[in-house]
Amino acid sequence: MKLNNLLKYGIILSIPALGLVSCVSSGDNPGIEYAPNMYVSQAYEPFSQEKKFDYNPNGMTMRLPVNGTVARGQGSFIYPHANTGDGYTASAGFTPWVAATQTNVEEGQRLYNIYCWHCHGKKGKNNGPIFKDKKMPVPSWPNYQSEYIQNLPVGKAYHTITYGKGLMGSHAFMLNPEERWKVIHYVKSLAYGDDFKFAPEASTSGEGADIDEIEGISSDVDGTMGVHHDFPGTAAEKAMIMTAMSKVDFKGFPNRRVMKASSEGQLDKVAVYLAKHPDFKATVVGQTWATLTEEGAATLGLDRAKNIVAYLTSKGVNAANLSARNVADAGMTGDITSSADRQANRRAEIEIYK
Repeated sequence: MKLNNLLKYGIILSIPALGLVSCVSSGDNPGIEYAPNMYVSQAYEPFSQEKKFDYNPNGMTMRLPVNGTVARGQGSFIYPHANTGDGYTASAGFTPWVAATQTNVEEGQRLYNIYCWHCHGKKGKNNGPIFKDKKMPVPSWPNYQSEYIQNLPVGKAYHTITYGKGLMGSHAFMLNPEERWKVIHYVKSLAYGDDFKFAPEASTSGEGADIDEIEGISSDVDGTMGVHHDFPGTAAEKAMIMTAMSKVDFKGFPNRRVMKASSEGQLDKVAVYLAKHPDFKATVVGQTWATLTEEGAATLGLDRAKNIVAYLTSKGVNAANLSARNVADAGMTGDITSSADRQANRRAEIEIYK
């Protein structure tokens, strides 16, 4: 009888004791998991840690990207100018890669009516409900039709949308880089009214781009006014410039900013042409595209373009007629692992206009 009672009470007392012990974890022992699938997913979780192995000591199912990594299709988010006074001044030379076509301007109007009209009004008169109700002070310039907005370089407008300026906050989280240019083109269309000229639809970036953009002579938009310009010379002169620029090449890593010596003779032809036409302006566009190393990739295209501008200046071209900008895009032509394909994408283009 006593033995039976002892066993009975022993069993009753051991159940809660066992439960307390089983819920205690220590070290690598998680204790008893009654529903492990609720704690450990059957599928691998991104950036989660599993047991270690030789080639991945941290045991991570996905490694963090290296510094400077740009997601595919996000290359246009790279902007070379800092949010400083000097950066704002330098942004005047930053020119769009999105043409001021009627389609893009109409899309800019749609975006403007979502994000901008509340302050600046439907027609850029600074009479939106925010300003009208005096919830915020109006800008020092009266409207978009003023000389200030007409003469404002589009690069400075892009800088303002990206970082904000004065009481206007950044709109970068609302508008991606392409959308910012479309809004700017619409603003310029309000500024110039009937004098605004649309770029041909064929000059839009991406599929359907015309041969000028593909081969090296772009006639999309002027960096200051956003007005379309044709190549000012003859067809033969245009072909000569295109051929010369197609042969300008750059070295590989770690001297990716340095032109090959063979490129100088080609640029000499461009320099002679521009020197003979002092009323012509030119913007050199440096291509970054995809790179295998992140070091300096954000400004690589701009650095290449600036080197070309410096060379042309050294050959007698008026520096005031030259500018440089960058195009960065992860969608390079060819295979990024192929040195030959990467070599083919180390190029620069030039836009010549009056």
